[in-house]
Amino acid sequence: MIRRRQIVLALVLAAVTACAALAVRSHRAQVHTAPAPSAAAPAPAAPAALPVAPFEETDWFALVPGDWEPGKTFGADIARLGDNDPRAIDALEKLRASWADAPVEPAMDGARIKIGGFVIPLDLDNGAATEFLLVPYFGACIHAPPPPANQVIHVFARQPVRNLTMMDPVYVSGTVRLARNKTPDSAAGLIDAIGYEMDLAAVAPYKPD
Repeated sequence: MIRRRQIVLALVLAAVTACAALAVRSHRAQVHTAPAPSAAAPAPAAPAALPVAPFEETDWFALVPGDWEPGKTFGADIARLGDNDPRAIDALEKLRASWADAPVEPAMDGARIKIGGFVIPLDLDNGAATEFLLVPYFGACIHAPPPPANQVIHVFARQPVRNLTMMDPVYVSGTVRLARNKTPDSAAGLIDAIGYEMDLAAVAPYKPD
C-alpha cells in the first residue's frame, strides 16, 4: 500500500514537472516569436523659416506716385508775389489743401525701407519718444508750410527712443503702411495730413556720404 502511494506521488510529481517544463518552453517561444515593437516615427521636420527681406535704402521720391503733379494747381508764378498779396495768400491755402490730399504710392504698403529725414517728436517724456514724425527737410511744419501728406511718415517705436530732439537728422528703418489722413492729435496742428506710418525697427544718426 505504501509502495503504491509512493508510485502515485512519483507520477504526480513527474506530471507537475512536465507541465512546468512545457509552460516554460511555451513562454520562451512566445518571447522569441513576439514581434519587435515598431520604431517611433520620426518627428516631421520644422518648416524652414522664410528669409526676411532687408531694409532697402529709399529716397523720398519713392513715396510719391509718378503721375502726381502738384504744380498744375497753380496757373501763376507765386514766387513773384509778395507775402501780403491776396493772390499769394489764396495760393497758399490752395497749396495746403492740395498737399493734404496728396496721393500715396500703393507699392509702398508693407515695404521694408531705410530712409533719412528730420524728426518731430510727438510724445517726448524725459528725453525719450515712442512716436515721432519724419519729414524730408529741415523746418518742415515749423518754419514752413507742412509737407505733402506723401512726404510725412508717422513713426511708432515699440521701445522709447532716447536722445531725440526737434529736427534731429536720422536714418530710420522699418515697415511702412499707408495711413491716409490719420493725423494724430499730438501733432498739435503741425501738419495737415499723414500719408504713411512706420513700425520702427532701428534708428541711427544721419551721416551723409
